[in-house]
Amino acid sequence: MKTYKYLILSVIACLITASCNDFLKEEPQSFLTTEGIKPDKAFVEAELMGAYKALLFFKNDRAGFIGITGTDEAVGKTVEVNYWSEQGALDKYNAALNADNWMTKWLWDTGYFAISRANNTLLAARQDVTGATEEWCKSIESEARFVRAVAYFQLAQFFGGVPIISESTDVSKPNYPREELAKVYALILEDLDYAENNIKTEYGLGRATYGAVKAMKVKTYMYAQEESGVRNIAEAKKILGEIEANNLYKLMDNYEDLFKEEYENGTESVYEFQFKYPEEPNHFQYFCGSRAVVYNSLGGGFAIFLPSQYYLSSFTDENDTRLEASVRFRFFFNGNDITDDWAGDQEYVAPHCKKYEDPSQVIDPYQSSKNIYYIRYADLILLYAECLNETGEKNKAVDQVNRIRTRAKASKIDYSISQDQLRDFIYEERMRELAFEGWRRFDLIRRGKQYFVDQVSMHNQFATGNVKEYHTLYPIPRNEIDMNDGISDADQNPGYK
Repeated sequence: MKTYKYLILSVIACLITASCNDFLKEEPQSFLTTEGIKPDKAFVEAELMGAYKALLFFKNDRAGFIGITGTDEAVGKTVEVNYWSEQGALDKYNAALNADNWMTKWLWDTGYFAISRANNTLLAARQDVTGATEEWCKSIESEARFVRAVAYFQLAQFFGGVPIISESTDVSKPNYPREELAKVYALILEDLDYAENNIKTEYGLGRATYGAVKAMKVKTYMYAQEESGVRNIAEAKKILGEIEANNLYKLMDNYEDLFKEEYENGTESVYEFQFKYPEEPNHFQYFCGSRAVVYNSLGGGFAIFLPSQYYLSSFTDENDTRLEASVRFRFFFNGNDITDDWAGDQEYVAPHCKKYEDPSQVIDPYQSSKNIYYIRYADLILLYAECLNETGEKNKAVDQVNRIRTRAKASKIDYSISQDQLRDFIYEERMRELAFEGWRRFDLIRRGKQYFVDQVSMHNQFATGNVKEYHTLYPIPRNEIDMNDGISDADQNPGYK
């Protein structure tokens, strides 16, 4: 018989529902100790499902739009930015973006909640599980490691080096120092290497697969900060070539179909967060889905973010289907059009993000059954194009970009384009293709801190004059510094001390 103990460092206690005053609450949890219990497969599976559900919070709620706002593709709504100061700070990059900001704390807690659940699963799967083979246990461990890798990847992108908690530990007081980025990415790659060698190629919906693991390795090698020493374009290119050679995924024929419920978990989906109304609803509907456009009295409709003018004007080909598929320009109220506008103290509805609308949720526009992508194949194709261009294979890179543009019915780019021009084009094409899917902030930052500052300053009116290079990272939450003996004020990210 084995004895195993669980430490849940922080638990998300409530979701955004119909009230604007509801937000993430962290409640202290007691240690869960199971003495003399031999787990069976059902128990371990339940632990794993808990880990997957914890990951949903990265896309399901306010944490989901943190990688979208404060960029050049989307800007906050004037009403919302000014009304919620700490939320607005993600667009304004002002003094409210500090260690006490509850939005960034939410993001931090989301990451460690998922890590805690993944560690619990690992502990359970490593026991003498009743009715389980060694192969089954390794596959379960692979999935839990995938969850943990995704959580640490998100934390590293938003905060830089973070505490590493790689096992469930019974402690009365946290004492985990902030680790260097290189160590965080080393754990991520270690987890992904294990998963690659032991995970099933095909699995149930919403569960990690061999292809998803390979995709996360690509993301790690391409998005790791330069100072970590982990970024490796050549290795990413190699993995992307393997994904292509194995025909693991296929572009869907119609871009607009990507965001319809009837086409969920399609051939283009690499990893997709699964939602079901009313049991496990998607609350993103609350912020930028169908509910967002009905508040006409708020001067442009309610929405956490709106498409930026820079994003809208980037569509120079009138045949490109992605703009109409991603943005709603026309609205109807009692059968009449509502005027759209960009400014002014009047009743109007501005262009809104369309990807998260759920037309089936007319009665309850706050929640949705729609799934949300984490990684899809088009993303990988554009990363492959980037790798090819950076390693001297420009024409092959052009071919990859044109696969994306052909699907969108946009004109192809020519082989005469220079390497530098193609680099710029790929970054813009990523914005057009992946708009509002959560990768834009990371894309801007990985191209360079100054590039991030320049793009945001030029194309986000709330950030102009405020955004600085240190804003490429968010502050370590005050609560973490106060509660974790391993971290002090000296460990805070530059610019927030």
